[in-house]
Amino acid sequence: MFGKLLKNDLKAQWYSVAPIFLCIFVIAAVSEIFVLVSKNNVVSALGGLLVSLVLLFACFVIIIAVAMMFSKTVFGRAGYLTLTLPVKTRSLIWSKTLSGLIWTYTVYILFFASLFLCIHQVGENMGADFQDMADQIFTLLLGKSISTMISMLTYYLIWFAIIMFIIIQCLYLGITCSHVSPVSKLGVLGAVIVFFGAFALTVGLTGIVTEVLPFGMVICEETVTLTSNVVRTQTELGDYAYGFNFAGPLVMVIISVVLNFPITHLIRNKVNIK
Repeated sequence: MFGKLLKNDLKAQWYSVAPIFLCIFVIAAVSEIFVLVSKNNVVSALGGLLVSLVLLFACFVIIIAVAMMFSKTVFGRAGYLTLTLPVKTRSLIWSKTLSGLIWTYTVYILFFASLFLCIHQVGENMGADFQDMADQIFTLLLGKSISTMISMLTYYLIWFAIIMFIIIQCLYLGITCSHVSPVSKLGVLGAVIVFFGAFALTVGLTGIVTEVLPFGMVICEETVTLTSNVVRTQTELGDYAYGFNFAGPLVMVIISVVLNFPITHLIRNKVNIK
């Protein structure tokens, strides 16, 4: 049942997010054509940069779009139909959370992919000095060996998915609270305050837990070391070691799941549908 609910949410939301992806595709295609056919290195570099800038703008647009879709389908006129569906309120909220996460995560991953591609193209087109700089950036972010690249890339992808998860949950909590008295008196401002307050509290709590439980992995050029104390191991391995804590992502996942409870409770019992 939940699978059908998520499928219908994605299908219904596609009509709202399709223009965003269409604009990204068209601009990216045109820019890449300029990059491939242009004999001017500066034009080629600017083409890749344009794609990254467009996707950066799309990152902000998709967040607004997801927020508006949630507000419209739960608290607008469509909310009367949404909340009368023969499914649990918790399932409805989880469906909208996962669908919102899918859209935002897709756009943000496209942005980072375009940024890496842009760095690579600039390095190829602007001479040896820029190529060396691009290689150093990739080495810094991903290490040198296959094992370090896979480990770091996996960590980045999972960690970023968790960040987007908590952002969506805080966003939905803020929108929900803005439809519940007395926060409803503040309107959109109330939603913004709750969003940033919940997100700041999550980041602060994550930082505390990270210091108390410093377990994770340390990557040093071509080796990956699992450790119970990231800071100590990173210090022992030297200046070129990079530490990645596992407690922080775990805490954010737990908080993201827990936030579903107040959102569901407020929508079920306290919300004022327009």
